Amino acid sequence: MKLQIGLQELAHYPFLKEAQRIIADRGISLLTITQNRESRLFLEAAVQRIRDAAQTRDARGYNEAEEPFSDIVSYALARILISCIKNRNGIGLLSRFEAERALYFIQIEENQNLKNHLFRELGMPLPGGILPLTQYIELSSSLREERFRLVNRDLWKGMVRLSHEDEETLLRERIRRILLDQLPLDLPKNVCTDLSVYVTEVEGIISERITIEYGAVDEAGFPPCIRALYDAAGEGRPLTHSGRFALTTFLHTIGMETTGIISLFSGGSGFDLEMTSYQVNHIISQGDEGYTTPSCATMRTHGICVGKNKNCEQVNHPLNYYRRRKKTTKK
Repeated sequence: MKLQIGLQELAHYPFLKEAQRIIADRGISLLTITQNRESRLFLEAAVQRIRDAAQTRDARGYNEAEEPFSDIVSYALARILISCIKNRNGIGLLSRFEAERALYFIQIEENQNLKNHLFRELGMPLPGGILPLTQYIELSSSLREERFRLVNRDLWKGMVRLSHEDEETLLRERIRRILLDQLPLDLPKNVCTDLSVYVTEVEGIISERITIEYGAVDEAGFPPCIRALYDAAGEGRPLTHSGRFALTTFLHTIGMETTGIISLFSGGSGFDLEMTSYQVNHIISQGDEGYTTPSCATMRTHGICVGKNKNCEQVNHPLNYYRRRKKTTKK
């Protein structure tokens, strides 16, 4: 017997295929979304959803809409708007928020058949205190807590033993990864243009969040490796591919405008605006788990860890160095 999922349940898990079908059944599409007042209300709800993602650390503080269908549509439209701005930080914020939100509802879900359906759709085994080793390695790779290091886990016949809390953490991570892999969406060019008012508002929300997290871009806080790359680019000296990549991802993450990053490379001999713009935009639009600033270990591997100082000994990532320096400066 086919599982019947109501609107309220789909509002809790809007990433399900059944939710997408509901939207289509009600005649909402990319062609119709800007053409009536109801659609504008949905778009405003989508912007608010992104604002919640940028401002709310705990997705349990999310306020459900009075009409469940509004939550379903706002989820879909939020993904469209965040794809329009092609910002890795924004994509990461939204994906983390949606994963946290979904996990909250799964934790309080009383319908076991629905929970089983969710696990199947997410490609996860039902809770049982174990997870296949290969899947564990994939899902735990971005978790920093010591307990998730494989050397600290109990292995049994190719399975990793898990506590209930760890199972939930890995489930959340699975949802987050799925959402990340789907973004940014491949949209017709006119969609973002038609939604430009809302796209601009979303850009402001994400920019404000980055400023809150990192503050205004402060060259004095750059780690020595980034400082060396930044100075070299500004002076028109050639950078290796790994150097350009590290510098671009770092500057984008801390909030430098794309035009500023492109301009930084303009002093080099043979500068090609079209090619540089393409390369920079390609790097910064790959999503939260796509292209990220390399760790200190990776910087060393590529020979671009230079000028190491005592502050470097306390961190394992250039962004952590920058955060620490910014906090020290504030004090």
